[in-house]
Amino acid sequence: MALRGPAGVMYDIVVDPAHRRQGVGRLLLEATIDALKARGAPRVVLSTAEKNHAAQRLFDRAGFRRTMIEMTRELNNT
Repeated sequence: MALRGPAGVMYDIVVDPAHRRQGVGRLLLEATIDALKARGAPRVVLSTAEKNHAAQRLFDRAGFRRTMIEMTRELNNT
């Protein structure tokens, strides 16, 4: 976060599988953005899994852009 400056951070949007593709995720995203705006956040930052293409489409349509790459390495404790 230090590299991005002040921001609101969104951690999860979870929609029950039975209610996906009905606009619920978009409504939750919009409500979150509105709440962060009301609190004075200058931007919103989020992360999504590389393979979560549905979430990436949602965020792309909402005007988010890619700015960082997260990398992970598993460590074995053997």
